[in-house]
Amino acid sequence: MKISIQVMASVMLAISVSPCYSDELTDIEQATSAQEKAVVGALASKVNDNANSASKPSVHCEIDSENCYNVERITVTGARPVPLSVTAEGAYVLDQELLRQYSFGNGNLNDVLAVLPGVQFSESAYSATQVSNIRPAEVSIAGTQGYQTAYQVDGVVNNSKLSTGNAQIDRNLVQDVSGHSQQSFINVKLLEDVTVYDSNIPARYGDFSGGLVLANTRNAEKHPHFGMSLRGTGDNLIRYHRFYSNDFDGTSTLDEATFSKLDFSTYLSLPITDKLGMVAQFQQLESKESYDQLGSLREKVQTNTNAMVRFDYALTDKDDIQLRLLYAPYSGDYFDELTLNSDYTIDGGGTSALLAWDARRDWGSVDTQLSWNQSENSKTAPNLWFSWKNVPGKAWGAYNDSISSPEGGYGDIEKVQNDIRFRQDFTSTRFSWLDVDNYVSTGYAITHQNVVFDRLEDAILYNGSVLNANVNCGSYILDCVNTTFHRPISAIEAELGRPLNLLDPDDFLLYQENILTSGQYFQTRQISPKSRSEASVVSASAYYEHTLEWPTFDITAGVRYDYNDFFANHDLAPRIRAQYTLWEKYQVILGANRYYQGSVLNYKLNSAITPFISQVRNTFQNVPGQWQSAVVPSGPRYVYNDLATPYGDEITLGYRQPLLGGLLELRYVDRTNKDSINREKGYGEQGEPILFAQNNGESEYQRYSITWMANFAQHHVELNISHASNTTSRRNFDGDTVKGSVGNESLNYTYDDSELIYLRTDTYNESGVLVTKLNLITRHDLSLEQQDTNRPIIANVSWGMDWRNWEFSAHARYMGSQEAIYPTSDRKTFSDATQVCSGCTSTQREYQVYRLAKRPQFWLVNANLRYHWNLTKNHEIILSAEVLNLFNSRTHQVAPFTTGLELGRQVWFGINYDY
Repeated sequence: MKISIQVMASVMLAISVSPCYSDELTDIEQATSAQEKAVVGALASKVNDNANSASKPSVHCEIDSENCYNVERITVTGARPVPLSVTAEGAYVLDQELLRQYSFGNGNLNDVLAVLPGVQFSESAYSATQVSNIRPAEVSIAGTQGYQTAYQVDGVVNNSKLSTGNAQIDRNLVQDVSGHSQQSFINVKLLEDVTVYDSNIPARYGDFSGGLVLANTRNAEKHPHFGMSLRGTGDNLIRYHRFYSNDFDGTSTLDEATFSKLDFSTYLSLPITDKLGMVAQFQQLESKESYDQLGSLREKVQTNTNAMVRFDYALTDKDDIQLRLLYAPYSGDYFDELTLNSDYTIDGGGTSALLAWDARRDWGSVDTQLSWNQSENSKTAPNLWFSWKNVPGKAWGAYNDSISSPEGGYGDIEKVQNDIRFRQDFTSTRFSWLDVDNYVSTGYAITHQNVVFDRLEDAILYNGSVLNANVNCGSYILDCVNTTFHRPISAIEAELGRPLNLLDPDDFLLYQENILTSGQYFQTRQISPKSRSEASVVSASAYYEHTLEWPTFDITAGVRYDYNDFFANHDLAPRIRAQYTLWEKYQVILGANRYYQGSVLNYKLNSAITPFISQVRNTFQNVPGQWQSAVVPSGPRYVYNDLATPYGDEITLGYRQPLLGGLLELRYVDRTNKDSINREKGYGEQGEPILFAQNNGESEYQRYSITWMANFAQHHVELNISHASNTTSRRNFDGDTVKGSVGNESLNYTYDDSELIYLRTDTYNESGVLVTKLNLITRHDLSLEQQDTNRPIIANVSWGMDWRNWEFSAHARYMGSQEAIYPTSDRKTFSDATQVCSGCTSTQREYQVYRLAKRPQFWLVNANLRYHWNLTKNHEIILSAEVLNLFNSRTHQVAPFTTGLELGRQVWFGINYDY
């Protein structure tokens, strides 16, 4: 007897039933969707019921034996579905196999998203420093910055309100702690699957204006499973590209870093009872790299840890309980390579706990979750920072030909975030109404968030040093240097038999060579006082979605409601998506949606932080006086009053059809962001500076993408190309920072010294002559100018295959040219004509220079090769080799005509044991 049944869904399942098997009654090799699993499960259950009614089945069964019971065996085979969604949702699903095959390098969640259309990375992802970095690069989905994309792990929000990805250019910050948009850096080894939304996102999800990334951790298995792995790379497995500027004198060369990076992980899945299972995982990534700090080789160390325990309990046949604990801290010991005494430590990451109940009933299902998160973003650093003049005694700035010699750090800061969230989601089964199939989903969530900013000590920033050979520092030994000599001047004059004549070139040279330290002192400083600020926000949300399905058309219409007690706005976001089937599997997708931004807690915290204090001093008879308040004594504070919640309106149009054994999709996404919060400079009643928040910001994102994905017997292929544009209104910018004519310029506001930088632009006039301009702008405007994640054209080609014991995957990524901003080691002096105090000289401050230049297009190819060595039936060793930047291509991270180092080919080796 032989029976063949076919189930048509996103793939075809072939179920063959053959006679005469006495054990292993069902062998379900693969089910590719919930509907298919239900069909297969029902058939398997039926066969098991029949088998259990038979007595004494024989292990060795002969067909003609009278003791043999002919029990049918069902084998289900089928191809895995492609990551593309087959619904109107703009979703892509990466299963465990794809996560494993396209996980390169650090294995962070963000890194594997590169294979999807429309996903862009910040340029720091390709810098030479990334070779030792453990933190993932920020990801942009739908044209927004990294912090505007929502991340969830098992339904628990993983977004950090402590940071807006503020360290993509500079890790060491004055008024803040270098952070990341995610609380914890989840390694893909912990994950079962990842779903990424870039458009037509269901109303169930909110608090974002970009995309949505949903990660699910691995489930407990029915049989014991244990594994451990070790991967690593080092400086002998890395290639670099060196570049030297036209004026390079050849006195020194760029040294390659000495570093090592190790990734260890272990995994245990254990059935405790027939209803209770446990998963325990541990993963640690550690990086050590040596850097040249002012001629001395020193080591930076970074560590990221993921530790998870998950319990799955089948309370009844229709009720499942999940308890999950996750501990994921990271830490880094750093220093600034061109700054003396600048050691600092950053601690981040967090802990989360989840209790979930999944209840399935005849009318539908209920998903209930209670979660708690705690994360930190803290640093320990020296609390005094000086920008000395590069003169004898403070001459380490000569190491990179700088005009200044920076020293010190920005003080200790602790930032802690606590979240408690309760949510319930209800989903109906299909029901008929008005002769149409209907589905309803609804739910609500309540969240309490608390953030603490604690500056543990006064941090003092000294800028604007004044050279004075005759200065008498007296008791001011920290911020003032007396002029000293190798030999007393009187001794030199005695040898000459006459007084030194400094107008004589020979005498002047003799005087200069005798200087041990040149006199200088600071006449301005900014103090960030020891303080503790706290902010709490309570938010509530609810949603309703109704789906109507006809044979060739389905539409989902819904609305999401959001409220928080800071902005106190009642926000309603409509969500509509539809799909029309022209003929079998030829589909048109439409969508119109609104998404409200959810990051309001950091605004409230900004308004609570104590602003810095500005102080000045003059000299009397070359003796520095006491510090006193400046004319404008404090830095700006933030005021947020009567603001609307920023939102984005989206229009989506798509087309999908089968092609060459795979699935082709064309998609257009238009996202217009309105009511974005910008800053406007102003003053309060007492003359104190205030940055007033306004809703004048706008931006627009457009993307056209073509995607083709296919799965074959032992191969899978994904191709996509996207053209994107991202424009930001000038109303988002702070604007000019300087007033007055050339030579008589002054700042037009009370700025934090760490907030200002110079942006260099090079253009050619009509005569072909190079014209260089240096504009003093805020770092806020720099982040808008750089368009870090706005490459117009991005293309991806991914291919994976299995052949016997071999497994191979490769990913090629093309990045089109763009205008980019490069950091440099240069600093430029700004002479402020403002008279800061009576008897004070004009203030001169030094600010870092950044350069705007064209970044060319380039390709990057990564490859992964694995060999499965089967020791016994249940024991396996996997050997792996990963190559990043296989063809040793340039990444163009070094600005044109400048000196720098670029990362080339990088190789990882690994070994994995599985039971």
